[in-house]
Amino acid sequence: MSSETPSESRQPAGASEPSPDESAAQLLGDPAPSSSTPTNESRAVAESSGDGAAADVTAPASKRPVKPAKPQIETIEALLTEAFETKPEVLLRFAPDKLKKLPVVDDQIMAQTEVVVRLSKSDPTLNGPFKLLQYVASRGVQLGRGTVAPLDGVLERLRDLALLALGQHPVFRVWSDELADPRWTPELTVEVVREAVQKVSRETLGLPEEQFKQSDKDRLLRNAISCLSLVRVLQRDWTLDDFIDETQAAIWSPNAPKEVGLEKAAGLLSASRDAGLIGLVAGAYEARVRARDHEIQRLKHDAERETRRVEILESQKLEASMREEALTARAEAFSAEIVRLRKELDAERDNRVVDKSHATDDYETLRTRVIRRLTGEIDLLTDALHALRNGASPVAEEFLDRSLLALSREVEQLKDAAGGLK
Repeated sequence: MSSETPSESRQPAGASEPSPDESAAQLLGDPAPSSSTPTNESRAVAESSGDGAAADVTAPASKRPVKPAKPQIETIEALLTEAFETKPEVLLRFAPDKLKKLPVVDDQIMAQTEVVVRLSKSDPTLNGPFKLLQYVASRGVQLGRGTVAPLDGVLERLRDLALLALGQHPVFRVWSDELADPRWTPELTVEVVREAVQKVSRETLGLPEEQFKQSDKDRLLRNAISCLSLVRVLQRDWTLDDFIDETQAAIWSPNAPKEVGLEKAAGLLSASRDAGLIGLVAGAYEARVRARDHEIQRLKHDAERETRRVEILESQKLEASMREEALTARAEAFSAEIVRLRKELDAERDNRVVDKSHATDDYETLRTRVIRRLTGEIDLLTDALHALRNGASPVAEEFLDRSLLALSREVEQLKDAAGGLK
């Protein structure tokens, strides 16, 4: 049975519109090959599907377009194989309603890990984890919410297996912890990934020269940066603006046509079949521009408010100057008063010198007496404490009575000296 829809059958040969997922594959990484051109991989996929699509794939491209056959996937292991061994659009056609039916059990983790390790050995450009992460992100599900929905469980397992696959590659091998958790330091940045890719060679990968050329290294750089970007988005560590900025700087801008004029630029944009994705990126920039415009308007309002505030402050400054002159006059009057009071203070100080001398003598006499009394009583209390510790309570009581009597007398003397103070 043909997999074409009525709308697809009405389109001209070789001009079928890509799905949003296919367009996403072209925007994030390398452009997907035209589905109208049969390849060995598309033939293999069609033959493995068992739905008669193999005959369509081998048909001449000029007669009708050939859409990649939908994979027959019943386990996560099979989905991993599709991710590593087929083109992006094949995996992206796998429907979510079939995805959530895949079993996710802990007993399969070891087998799935072995599949990832085995497939990663023949994936020097990180195509497999890139397609896995792209597929997970394209489902539009926020992960890590602690839900038990079947779709969430499968996507989280695929994300974790993609991280495992990335950790098998020399680019991310020493950065597995930082990749899995953006809070780890030092931070895993795009520049770090770029430097790691530059150090990768066919020797480090154990590949012959014909299997890892400069074009493969360029693809590795694009896929590695795309993987990091997708991981950070899935972790909600990056916003859409962060993703667009990093992807623009690392992938889109270096691959954009150089020195194109107005006409050619308009022609290229109008010929693009990724109008929706171009609109998504443009919309993100427009939202940022609108936010900047709002910020500019806010700053203008703030500037106007500050201008009015300056005018008010200038008026207040003038009033303050007038008040200052009045206060200066009052200060001069106060100065004259201070001079008069100082003279009176000097006279009073002279009168108090004699009083102070007498008070000092009285204080020294009292201090000497009190110190003598307290010293004696401390000795007596010390003896009482010693007697008490040695079990001589009668002796301790006698010492305490004598000390209390002496202190009471001293208090009475102090009260009499203070004029009967109670």
